[in-house]
Amino acid sequence: MDLDIRVIQHKEFLKTTPNGQIDLSTSKRVLLKLASLNKPPSNRDVLLDLRDTTNRLTILDVTELVELMIKHRDSFRKKLAIITEIGTPHQLTAFMETYAINRGFQVAAFDNFEAAILWLATTIDVKLEGG
Repeated sequence: MDLDIRVIQHKEFLKTTPNGQIDLSTSKRVLLKLASLNKPPSNRDVLLDLRDTTNRLTILDVTELVELMIKHRDSFRKKLAIITEIGTPHQLTAFMETYAINRGFQVAAFDNFEAAILWLATTIDVKLEGG
């Protein structure tokens, strides 16, 4: 089992405005900067840890973050695992996975750290229909 992971915690990239709302523009720039450190030859799978966030991401926020990752997929290798709080709305995590997978990017959301690591450790490549 070959495992090379870059863990990015929400505290490293999720930035807020003075009124406590997520500053998505700044957060995306910081995430991209962190991810750029992951370009080849580093080339690690990424585990994005969103546990213990005080602000909730909306479906629009998640869409924009996943779109950023897709556009810069060389910084995210083959797989991206996202760890969320237990009880995170299922529709948000399901949407996030489906949105990314439909664009050829392997993303899975978990509420269990060990399950996320196990998924990242597997080497099975998922082929999309027609791809």
